[in-house]
Amino acid sequence: MKNIITLISRNSKLFLRDRATVFFSILSSLIIVLLYFLFIGQVYIDGINGVLPLSENASGFMVYSQMIVGILVINSMSLTLGMFLGAAKDFESRRVDNFMTTPLKRYELLISYLISAFAVSFILNFATWIFSVILIGLVTSYWLSIGAFFAVGGVLLLCSLISSCIMMLLTVAIRSSTALGVFNSIAGTFVGFISGIYMPYSQMGNGIKAIGSFLPYTHLTVWLKNIVLSDVFSQVKISNEMAEIILDKIFSAGNVGFATLDAPLWAMLIFSALVGFACLIGAALVVKKIFNKSKKA
Repeated sequence: MKNIITLISRNSKLFLRDRATVFFSILSSLIIVLLYFLFIGQVYIDGINGVLPLSENASGFMVYSQMIVGILVINSMSLTLGMFLGAAKDFESRRVDNFMTTPLKRYELLISYLISAFAVSFILNFATWIFSVILIGLVTSYWLSIGAFFAVGGVLLLCSLISSCIMMLLTVAIRSSTALGVFNSIAGTFVGFISGIYMPYSQMGNGIKAIGSFLPYTHLTVWLKNIVLSDVFSQVKISNEMAEIILDKIFSAGNVGFATLDAPLWAMLIFSALVGFACLIGAALVVKKIFNKSKKA
């Protein structure tokens, strides 16, 4: 246990000390947030005000709340991958081979990478969530309820855990910090569109929606949007019928299902957790294969 704690501390410090890596890990999200607050958000607000008798602040509360939780899902992916850049450098420099000459066990090394990526990702993401809630409250004069606030925090824990498992497999399969850095710079934008975060599925084809249904991030986003929008609807007095239309047609927060098949959200969340678990097992098998080759060499 002492070895794991020491490595977790080492991995976390290496990432947090590299301010450029931290910044570029969340750069795409920062750009999207800026675009939403300056341009895109106003388009949504104007559209909602055209069909609902809501104030500018009420519409902004709705738009910005659902937007930020989608950004947080993207953050969970980019931050964990940013953390795993350190692991990729360890594999590139063959530092992991040096680790294996010590009493350190292979599973301890993997667990340390996983926990450090999960912990740092969640802490930074939750800090972003706190800042966002305060900012949205100051801008719109509406505040999310305590229940919705902590419910989102709980889902962010799951987002960071699943992302850590997925990114661990990607890291040990590629083992190139340069390639992972390039991937990280474009993955946020790709996942943001394919998961219906940046644009609603109502403006895209069914094929994109079907592809997005294979990604855990899609269903985690739907879950988060339902949490915050349920709270928003109760505060701004939106009817249940209109709420369903807004969820599905405007914000892509309706049930996505699986590859055009109708599947409940709870089933898709189980599917998302299983994807994360499968990636974790896959990463362990890949690392075992890598070390076996190293021993033979």
